Order: sequence, then C-alpha cells, then structure tokens
Amino acid sequence: MVEIIREEDALQTALVALELENIEGVTRMLVQYLRDLNPGSKGHMRQIAHHFIHGTKEEEKLAVIMSDFSRTKFNLSLRVQLANVGLTQMVQNTVIANVEVVNRIDRRLGEVAGGTYGLKLACLVKDGQPNGPNLVTINKFDIASMGLEGMEEFDNEITFDNEGFDRIIAGNTAKDSAIQLLGPIGKDLWEDMRVRIENNRASGFAAQFAYPTDFATFKCLLDHQERMANRHSER
Repeated sequence: MVEIIREEDALQTALVALELENIEGVTRMLVQYLRDLNPGSKGHMRQIAHHFIHGTKEEEKLAVIMSDFSRTKFNLSLRVQLANVGLTQMVQNTVIANVEVVNRIDRRLGEVAGGTYGLKLACLVKDGQPNGPNLVTINKFDIASMGLEGMEEFDNEITFDNEGFDRIIAGNTAKDSAIQLLGPIGKDLWEDMRVRIENNRASGFAAQFAYPTDFATFKCLLDHQERMANRHSER
C-alpha cells in the first residue's frame, strides 16, 4: 500500500502523510527493540538467565509495540479509503469527479489488499451523474459525510434542517505535542455548510486544526509546532 501512495499523487494527503510518519515511528521502535533483544552478544547461559528474569516483561513490551503497529496500519488504510481523490472542481453543492482516476486507484488498492480495502469515494462515483468524458457529478454533502465514517476520535456532529447542514465541532482536546485534525486539508468541502466551532482546547505544544486548511498553511503550522516541541524537549 505504501508503494501505491508514493506512486499516486492523489493519495498523498496531509492525513495520509501523518499516518505514514506514525508507521515509520513505530517501525523504528520495533527494529530498535529487536536489536536490543538480539542474543548474539550474550553467552548461552546468560541468554537463559536473561529470559528467565526479563522474558515476560520483554514479551509484554513487544506485544504493545506490535499492537501499535497494527493500529497505525489500520489507521493508514482508513485514511487511504477515505481519500477524496479525483475531485476536479466544485459547482455549488456538487463536485466533479474523474471516474478514471477514482476507479484506477480503487482497483490498485483492491489488488494489494485482496479486495479488503478500496476507496469509499468509488461507491459514490458509481451512482454519480455523468458530466462529460470520464466525469461524474457527486453531491458534495455526500462526500463530506463519507469522511466521518470510522472517525470515532473526532467528537464532531452533523445536523440537518430545511436550510441545509450544520457542522458542529465541539469538545475536542489536544495536549502535549499532539496534532489534532478536525477538518479537511486541501479542498474546502464545508464551503456551503454552516459550521459551529466551540469548546475546543489545545494545551502545551499541541496543534489543533478545527477548520479546512490549505496545504501550505498546514505545513507551515506543522513545522512550527515541531520546532517548538523540539526546543521544549532539549531543555
């Protein structure tokens, strides 16, 4: 899946990039821990004694690392499935999607994961209204709602009335050096929604993004947050 992400620019979103960084971090931790456990430098009797004394704790720590690795892999697959690829332009409450791009990436993901994973957007494309060669029109609200699937960590809600959507972003907390994304990065799919942002808190060196943000601004803020966190850790 990582190879597909590198080859498909449309999958290289800010959220996917963050999950790739998380996987790399857990992978480095796993490699280092396995090196620490390498018995090559220990004699046979020392290996037996070491395992007898520390074996259970080491197995528990390894289990925790592997659990983190499985979680980050799942999060990456989820971000990829929810990526809004192939979107070309917006017209009022609709979005023009490139069928060829969506289907190609959906097919590649299916081949890698044996049909387990695919683009959620592909389901909407199948039901979209044709709008020229390889193009379909999709309701923008359907795409925005799609982004909520499986995102239990986001304490956000969408409400409906006769006038349209209310997007409510409330009660979220980011601490220490956490990075919390509460809105889309790149295209503003909330442009025609009423958005209420209230009672969200960020403390320490945490960064919280509660509204659609363009890639340049997001990268600038992310770099600044990282520099501040590094300065604090060096003290």
